[in-house]
Amino acid sequence: MKKFLSLLMSAVVALAGFTAAFALCNYALNYTQSKYEKEPPEELTELGSPDKVYFGKLSNVEKHAYNMILSQIFDYPKDIKIPQLTSTELENVTGALLYDNPELFFLGRKPEVLTKFNSILYSPDYIISKSEYAVQKKKLDSVCDKVISSLTKPEDEWQTELEIHDYIIDNCRYELNRDDPVFSSAYGALVNGKAACEGYSKAAKLLLNMAGIECSVAADDPAKKSEDSTLHMWNVVNINGDYYYLDCTWDDPVTPDGSDEKIYDYFNVTSEFMEQYHPNIIGEFDCTATAEYYFIKTDRYFESYDRSDEKRIVQIMTDEFNNGNYTLRIAFADAELCHEAYDDLFGNRRIDYLIYQANEKTDEDILSKKIKYESKNDKRTIIVSLVNE
Repeated sequence: MKKFLSLLMSAVVALAGFTAAFALCNYALNYTQSKYEKEPPEELTELGSPDKVYFGKLSNVEKHAYNMILSQIFDYPKDIKIPQLTSTELENVTGALLYDNPELFFLGRKPEVLTKFNSILYSPDYIISKSEYAVQKKKLDSVCDKVISSLTKPEDEWQTELEIHDYIIDNCRYELNRDDPVFSSAYGALVNGKAACEGYSKAAKLLLNMAGIECSVAADDPAKKSEDSTLHMWNVVNINGDYYYLDCTWDDPVTPDGSDEKIYDYFNVTSEFMEQYHPNIIGEFDCTATAEYYFIKTDRYFESYDRSDEKRIVQIMTDEFNNGNYTLRIAFADAELCHEAYDDLFGNRRIDYLIYQANEKTDEDILSKKIKYESKNDKRTIIVSLVNE
């Protein structure tokens, strides 16, 4: 009987000790969690991208988790201690890390969270090995260094943006493969030369940040996606003190004949313009300036239109033709004005007269070429192309 009582007392003591230890662990976890919620962490400017817009949109506890992951992830740890997160908070942190830091192309979107005693552990979703990442990162760095070193006027933000925009479009073609995340990465766009919109956007962010230009990605909100719409990603850039939308993907259209075409319809446009096509953008970006819009910057934008503007169109044509470019794009303040100009230029055949005038100022006889033209009323642009018959 004494032995039984002794064993019973030992069990009671052990249970009490276990309960006390559990309570202490739980208290410590709750105390630490409370600190994470109250104390905002500083942004880790020395790691990843220098421009972390989505970090700034997180709650305090999400920011702590973001920093803990970013500070260790490049070493490929098995797991990382983080604050306690709900499934929604984990999704927010994962999205912010991937949107802010194009260098994290070795991470997937399906991490796990484990609980061990008083610790919450983040288990990364590595989609390539550490050795594979080292090889791919070296290739990506090589391409980026080549692009940055080739910039003609690195002190000129608009010119730098233009050259990076053109490089991506000239060296990448649109290809969507939902089963392979490389197509959604800067590596896919810049090294493989094939990417979906996410790859284009992350490549632009990576290069523009390297060039010292503030840039982030912008995306449709998947929670607000309609049945007849597709999700898209593009960029927000700060050029000469103002914010603009930049869409390299839509400036690299997939043409019916498979030929390459580089356009500037989405080069530094406003929120009002972009929200025609993407009304549900994640985050709040206020892009209202127009000074750096491609067509305004290059004097190809018309606030009004009548016959007095023909001299200006002739000069634009002359400049393009003398540079060996036989495609002319001009933009108008709205679709109605664009339609009026289109009717006058092509319905009344004024375009023939303008091309004849431009031909007098060029070295090559362009009258032997066939005229192709179209109007993009939704984008308020007119395109005129001269092609060999």
